[in-house]
Amino acid sequence: MKFFRILFSFVLVVSSFYSCASGVKSRSLLFRSNEFAIYTVARDKINIKQESSVAKTFAHPVEITEDKILDLLGNIRFREESSYGDVNQYIFEEKEIKEFALDLVDGLQKLKPNQILLVISKYNPVKSVVSHYSRTSFYIWSTDTTIEILFGELQKEISYDEQGNYFDWSNIPDIPFDHFPQSTYVLQGQGFNFKKVSGFRNRHWLVFDKTDLAKLKFEKRKKSSNEISNSVEADLKAEKKIIRDEEDGVLLEE
Repeated sequence: MKFFRILFSFVLVVSSFYSCASGVKSRSLLFRSNEFAIYTVARDKINIKQESSVAKTFAHPVEITEDKILDLLGNIRFREESSYGDVNQYIFEEKEIKEFALDLVDGLQKLKPNQILLVISKYNPVKSVVSHYSRTSFYIWSTDTTIEILFGELQKEISYDEQGNYFDWSNIPDIPFDHFPQSTYVLQGQGFNFKKVSGFRNRHWLVFDKTDLAKLKFEKRKKSSNEISNSVEADLKAEKKIIRDEEDGVLLEE
């Protein structure tokens, strides 16, 4: 009998924890497949230290097309810094965006004024038995004048044990709204500005002016991006720092 009382107490504690959890822990699933998942998150469940940086209510629902989702996301690039060198690459493959674009459009049309969307995408352009999936996560929402995207992980490699199980690969770290230095960050591009938080540009937080959305056009890439494998990076000599640019397909020694 004592065991059951202890078990019951434990269940209550766990239930209480999850009911009070914030951000990515208090999401409601809208769509999911083997490659992506889309959730709604209530604004009052988001962990925001600087409350003034995020609108109290949003301009939802949002009417947007699949093609415009590709225009919005398709040209964004990021840099990953390491002791072996710096790698510049696109955040999303064209095919990756098209996997979730239709459901993202539907999700934005279902949003209430007190909600934002959370998107988690896992993708493997190589799809070989020895290659890994990478995961990208982001919040997306709309105000009267902007569409805003806040990225969490950017092409974070996930293990074989995680990539096949939805409950594993969809379990992501909280996405911070605060500014802090990171070795992986979005590169400045056309069509957006970085949100300023506490006087600093948060290079994971992109702000698109709605009046400029018509000017955004997806740029066809010179070549398909290839997986950047750990084995290749491990073969590079530590003393020779490089910059790899995916778009140009070249290595630049520093």
